[in-house]
Amino acid sequence: MRSLYDFSILLFSFGVFISRFFNAKAKQRFQSRNAWKTSIPSGPYDLWMHCASLGEFDQGLPILWEYKSTYPQAKILVTFFSPSGLNHYQNRQHCVNYACLIPLDHRKNVKQFLKHVKPKNVVFVKYEFWLNFILGISKKGIPLFSISTLLRKNQFIFNPFGGIFRKGLSCFSHFYVQNEATKLLLHKIGIQQVTVCGDTRYDHVLKQRINTLKNPKSAPELLQLQNYCKGKSVFILGSSWLVEEEMAHSIHDKIPLDFTIIAPHNISEKHLYEIEAMFGDKCIRLSEINRVSRETVILVDCIGLLHQLYQFANIAFIGGGYTGRLHNILEPAVYGLPVVFGPKHDKFPEAEEFIARGLGSEVLTPQDLLEKITFLMQNEEATKSKIMSFVNEKSGATSRISSHLFSMLAHSDFPSN
Repeated sequence: MRSLYDFSILLFSFGVFISRFFNAKAKQRFQSRNAWKTSIPSGPYDLWMHCASLGEFDQGLPILWEYKSTYPQAKILVTFFSPSGLNHYQNRQHCVNYACLIPLDHRKNVKQFLKHVKPKNVVFVKYEFWLNFILGISKKGIPLFSISTLLRKNQFIFNPFGGIFRKGLSCFSHFYVQNEATKLLLHKIGIQQVTVCGDTRYDHVLKQRINTLKNPKSAPELLQLQNYCKGKSVFILGSSWLVEEEMAHSIHDKIPLDFTIIAPHNISEKHLYEIEAMFGDKCIRLSEINRVSRETVILVDCIGLLHQLYQFANIAFIGGGYTGRLHNILEPAVYGLPVVFGPKHDKFPEAEEFIARGLGSEVLTPQDLLEKITFLMQNEEATKSKIMSFVNEKSGATSRISSHLFSMLAHSDFPSN
């Protein structure tokens, strides 16, 4: 089975090679496939954390800060699978010494990478399980952990052909999982080193909110937008795709709020122009906010500001719910915003819980969206209080993980050299 896995990685490598001609992420991954050899100084590193992309980095970041606070001289390396994670992690306040793309999971790459990095401890976030890396780390006797782990029973790991992956999971020193369902799945395949700790993203967004409200606005446009928002009700589209933008446009004149902020997932000039053409002279870009007069749609034409924009809004329509790639609903929730999103959210347990508790809703049609917005706005204050209480109730995963994890880490004198 491992040979079949190796063959699948070869096929994936070939797919990246071909895709680089028409996909920007594939192109960057191909061009950067050996960049770690020169961009990352040789180890040892006290902690290597691997994240799929930026969302998983947000889950790992509270642990990294806690680790850095406990061991200030420790050297930290973070790797990403997705180029977008590497491109944008600098937009976060972080304590990372070095970051790079993880090499593709070939046995030769694993051997070379581990020899170069020499990690003392390794943490994988959520559901990043690269088999050859796991087996290579285990062979060297390096402590290996998984945090904010989230698994589903229909994943390949749990079907009859997933035996080699189940063997890989048994190499982990400990799993710090998000929920009881994941714990039970791991127990069923004989893995007992599991603790339910919750999702560290709740801690991340709470800290992010404190930093946002405490620090001056990071861009002059934000201060102007804040002044424009005073005394007005605001509908925000967070990391929206075309389907959410078209739905918002179709009910724009009926929405019981004063104006709309659109922060699209894709900020290419072509897509920004599509949105401007859709809304016409009602729309103005955030970069031109100093010229605003009667416009009722603010189009965000830059990245990195979304989590700060939520503080100005009353309700959020979160993108990705029609593609199965739902964006972070906790970022608006930390400000007490009720959230609405599309129906494809089964991979996001927080969305299911928001619906169950009446703190958010899925929407299927433009009319459904309008009705949900109207209802949520009529109950805004009560809903806001319940949402903020819920987020606070869910916090604390960082301390639960770190108190146990740090006692299991392999350490020597700091800093590593």
